[in-house]
Amino acid sequence: MNELRSFLRVVGSIWLAAVLLMLVLLGMACATVFESMRGAEQALAMFYRSWWFTALLALIFVNVAAATLARYPFSKALVGFVVTHASILVILIGALVTSWFGIDGMLGINEGQTEDHLRDRKHIVLKVLNQSDKTDSTLDLDSNVYRGFQTVNDPEGPVLSLGSVQAAVTQFFPDSEWVRQVTEDEDPRLGPAIEVSLSASGHDEPTWVFARHAAAVEGVNIALRSASNAAELERLLNDPATNQSDSIGSLKVACGGTNYEIPVADCTEKAVSVGDTGYMVRVLRYLPHATVGSDNRLVNASAQPENPAVEVELASSTEMETRICFARFPGFQHGGQTIEDVEITFVAADHAGPGTPVEVIAGPEGKLYARFSREGVPRITQELILGTPVDTPWLGRKFAVLRHVARARVDWSLEQLAPVREERIPAIKVVLSEADDSSEMWLQEHRPRRVTFGGQAYELAYTNRQIPLGFSVTLNRFRIGTYPGGNRPRSFESHVTILDPTTAREQDQIISMNHPAECGGFTLYQSSYNILEGQTTSYLTVSRDPGRPIVFVGYIALMIGMVLVLATRLASRQRMGAA
Repeated sequence: MNELRSFLRVVGSIWLAAVLLMLVLLGMACATVFESMRGAEQALAMFYRSWWFTALLALIFVNVAAATLARYPFSKALVGFVVTHASILVILIGALVTSWFGIDGMLGINEGQTEDHLRDRKHIVLKVLNQSDKTDSTLDLDSNVYRGFQTVNDPEGPVLSLGSVQAAVTQFFPDSEWVRQVTEDEDPRLGPAIEVSLSASGHDEPTWVFARHAAAVEGVNIALRSASNAAELERLLNDPATNQSDSIGSLKVACGGTNYEIPVADCTEKAVSVGDTGYMVRVLRYLPHATVGSDNRLVNASAQPENPAVEVELASSTEMETRICFARFPGFQHGGQTIEDVEITFVAADHAGPGTPVEVIAGPEGKLYARFSREGVPRITQELILGTPVDTPWLGRKFAVLRHVARARVDWSLEQLAPVREERIPAIKVVLSEADDSSEMWLQEHRPRRVTFGGQAYELAYTNRQIPLGFSVTLNRFRIGTYPGGNRPRSFESHVTILDPTTAREQDQIISMNHPAECGGFTLYQSSYNILEGQTTSYLTVSRDPGRPIVFVGYIALMIGMVLVLATRLASRQRMGAA
């Protein structure tokens, strides 16, 4: 018994407690510095959620418990000491319960939309959806690996199965970015492109400009126009307004060896027959600036033709599908393509005109001309030599065409980024297999991808696990408060209706930064918002913290224990003074 008490006194000694507390404080100080350099997510992974930090907290728990047990049986004078040390143990237990059983999620709701699931940020999954029969399968991924900061090749883990198709993860990048590569191709559908530079040297920060699509370089719009013969070249050089168009463009449909061209305006209001092929096309929507929205779907970001695309419905008497065709990237189509004998290309209208500051005109035999237009400066037109910079009306800037591709094919490759950015985008490589057939693709986090495999259309997603709330949240209105005399946001709040299906009870609540809402054991906090195309999305942080009551009890007991310790010492001094 004496040996056990001696062991407990060593383990629970004050000097060991001081060393452990110093190490924890040192770790927290380093974490603060690291967070300012790399962001909160990496600081959490490297410090607060690391094995060594958890081990330090476990050693503190053992130290406090040993210091308490070493004084058993407890005398009346040790009541404050025991309560104080026991409360520290309770607080650590509450933190452990939160870590193991707590939920930390996010809820994104558009105005007028209702949601009843949250996105659990602690768990990551791979999900495969068969778009034909709407069956799906989900595979839980190890968050330590697939939300980590180390590249992983050929990770070991289970395989997802959906019918006869299997999906396996073969690689993980902690941060990634799609990189565009432009190469020469013989496909007659493809248009020309040039790589240009507008900089002090005429060679720095090159940018690709494609025909029919102006690109902004250093705040200056640059457009490319092409001429197929000498007469057309002469006309473009002398008449800048030629080839201007207010139309959206046209669809080029290839079927059975025959090409058909249909103006977008003709097939927007109604479906139009594609010759005598038996197919019909209809443009569901036009996206002049297609981009990925908050719900990971393609939306329009502005009215400027930065990335023109159309959503097209292709139908016959027996089948129908929807595709999204990009004017800049005719080889890439977003959507499940099951009708393989029909190809659709979107050719956007040429919006370049005399108001474009820099126009490059590509003529036959590789001839290139640049026309510079700037207010207050006479228009300048001069011939270009590939790779040779020329002076511009913009002081200190030279312009050069570094590469000219007659038929530009755009290929996209996913590349790993290092060091990892604060707002990183992890990615996994997934291999789909069925019998002797296989196909691999990259998936970025929260960016679903549609593919066709084995004659079936699938949607793959690498995202957070969905957890049912047990109630529904409807965003009725989102309000932004601004500072007086300006438009700078001061506050924002969500006016929501919470419906509990078990009681059919509705609650109208206002969730703001300092006023969360509680329902079903969850707490909803106002986190952020996004406005795109006039559509407001409110983001709510949703948490369930089962360890919070335990921690609160520990805090109250800690204060009581400290008061008891103080009272005991004061009483002891009074007795000593009286003696």
